[in-house]
Amino acid sequence: MSRVESESEPQLAPLAEWAIPLPPGGTIRIDAFSGHAVTIVGANGAGKSALATWMVARRPAGTVKRLIAHRRIWFSSSGPEISPAQRESQSKNADIWDRQNESRYLDHLDGQRASIALFDLLGMINDQNRQAVELYDDGSSTEVVRSVTGERLLPRLNRILANAGLHVAMSVTPVQTFSARHAGLGVEYPIYQMSDGEKSALLLAAEVLTAARGMTIIVDEPERHLHRSISAGLVEAVIAARPDCAFVVLTHDLDLAATLAARGDVYSLSGCTWKESAVFSWDLREVPRGESLPEVTRRALLGGRREVMFIEGDAASIDLSLYRLLFPEWTCSPVGGCEAVIKSVTGIRASEGFHWVHAVGLVDGDGRSPEERDSLYRRGVLSLPVNEIESLYYLPAVVQSVARAQADLLGESSEALASRGKAAFLKALGEAGTLERLARKMARDEVNRKLADHIPGAIGDENIEISIPSPYPKVLSNLQEMLARRDYEGMVKTVSIRDSAARVLTARAMEFASIVMYERAARARIAEDDDLRAVVRATLGTLPV
Repeated sequence: MSRVESESEPQLAPLAEWAIPLPPGGTIRIDAFSGHAVTIVGANGAGKSALATWMVARRPAGTVKRLIAHRRIWFSSSGPEISPAQRESQSKNADIWDRQNESRYLDHLDGQRASIALFDLLGMINDQNRQAVELYDDGSSTEVVRSVTGERLLPRLNRILANAGLHVAMSVTPVQTFSARHAGLGVEYPIYQMSDGEKSALLLAAEVLTAARGMTIIVDEPERHLHRSISAGLVEAVIAARPDCAFVVLTHDLDLAATLAARGDVYSLSGCTWKESAVFSWDLREVPRGESLPEVTRRALLGGRREVMFIEGDAASIDLSLYRLLFPEWTCSPVGGCEAVIKSVTGIRASEGFHWVHAVGLVDGDGRSPEERDSLYRRGVLSLPVNEIESLYYLPAVVQSVARAQADLLGESSEALASRGKAAFLKALGEAGTLERLARKMARDEVNRKLADHIPGAIGDENIEISIPSPYPKVLSNLQEMLARRDYEGMVKTVSIRDSAARVLTARAMEFASIVMYERAARARIAEDDDLRAVVRATLGTLPV
């Protein structure tokens, strides 16, 4: 239920209210109040358009107006192409068609909606002008005329466009068409020559400004055809222009949802349930208010997510592409380095009372000790059993699978290809000075983590001395022993292979032109082979609960 009134404001009756069915049962109540916006955010396919149709169908005719997401925005001329009689009949038809289930994907007024919006806009402008002329002819003052007719529609429309960051202003020509003037370029042109974004903004503003007083306006995906820098400002401006109306905005734009949160309640739509050809329930939850929620939590909630896995890297990294294959049931969110993963997970887990998101993290092993790994696990972060994510591409099972696919193309023995790849891997690590260099890096990383653990909580006058024995001899000895016994899997999991020639030599030995080509083939095998995917996933260990 919407909580838009403060304690000092009177309790207002909503303009519209719904009890939306939830799976597997029960309902969630949504109230729409004048001057406020209910925002429903969900991904494509979550059921937003079906919900918009359902909401329209459950309100009395003439009390709700729906702005369809898949509306056509192009004009064949600069003015309305319908007559008053056509406008009247189409208005009745629109109220019927917008209530049908098929309206979520089919618009029976596809070719007329733009003309209807222009017709209504032009009609209201002319009606205001008529009222003003009659009042002036009767001797009324300018103040009286303004109080009766209100602010002129064109200035209101142009202010909305300006607030959205658009540099165009509308005007009416002597032949009752619309033209646009670009403030920056100083040129004027018919509105059918405007950009898609300008047309979309004009139609949205026109439909809202011409809505009847006390209307509940349901706006389905207003961000379509609009740049992200424009959509939030435009929607904010049109809502502010109609404090007498209530708004329900359905969107998949998280930034728009975050902006509109100040105007009312926000709901997250994560899916819907179908029965034959119609949706009969929606997985809808209210996003709690409260500044205590961290930013990453807010975005997870707005996206309707339940299972969120925070990982290292960015949107273009191999971390994301591989983890999406291994954990398709999770929403993988790359947030940068290891510390960012830890902070994101602990931030969400610390505020579990405010939301329904379950968060875990995955970070590279980086030579962590069992004690360090246990500490991270208790905080919801799984440390890989390999030094770095690249190592997963060179696990024995992955090499064998890639070799089988490559052998089919080359007409060679898969066993021979796999053996050559593993031998090249070990040979690269056995080159002079390589193990020593890798051992020094691993030892340095271990010392850095221990130093961070030994930083005192308070600093006084005394000197601070921290003594940590060098782990280098033990690390080097361990690597040398594994190499001596040709422990391929142990070396794959232990060393930092990105700091060696192991990957490139393995790829070449298996007849790949580059590391990229080999690892692309490995991802393809993991995606196609359920058993291999299960092996790789099992190697990682059990995710924190």
